[in-house]
Amino acid sequence: MTTNGIEILLEKYFEGNTSIREEKTLRDYFQGNDIPLHLRDYKPLFTYLAQEQMIDMPEPNFEQKVVAKLTGDEKVIPVFRLYSTKNRLAFITSIAAGFLLLIGLFFTFRNDVFKEKYSQTKLTDTNLAYANASEALLLVSGNLNFGLKQVERLGTVDKAMKNMQLFNKFYQVETLIINPDEIINQSIKSK
Repeated sequence: MTTNGIEILLEKYFEGNTSIREEKTLRDYFQGNDIPLHLRDYKPLFTYLAQEQMIDMPEPNFEQKVVAKLTGDEKVIPVFRLYSTKNRLAFITSIAAGFLLLIGLFFTFRNDVFKEKYSQTKLTDTNLAYANASEALLLVSGNLNFGLKQVERLGTVDKAMKNMQLFNKFYQVETLIINPDEIINQSIKSK
């Protein structure tokens, strides 16, 4: 077959309008060695398709089973899906978290912190109250500083993501920078 005929068949093939015989002609043509330079890019595609066509299906009745499913001749067996292990794990974890919350609340309110006696006996000594308050504030300050260090790490990740966005913008216009003639030719062909 001539090169023009192969080009016409390739056009039909990529549009999805070829017959089985025409596809076989294309596969046979690209199995040969005398392929023009501008058509050599298609050789790996048709070589792959020819190799895949030679592979036998592992199950001999595969085609009959597919046809039976498509036509509805096969019995449909309902499948009852149980909870997956992921959903089951989430359910059990949520129950455990609820129990831990209840136990924590029980131990927190075991001694009624809102009783009048408790507040009167502890707050009589102002120096002790001041020491306890400053100790609690120091603890909160230390934990806050530790948390802010973790947030600084997130700032580093944010800077890296901004740099990645710059690379993404470059790749979007890469074809305009590297091959501007190719894009102009494509826009002329589409008109």
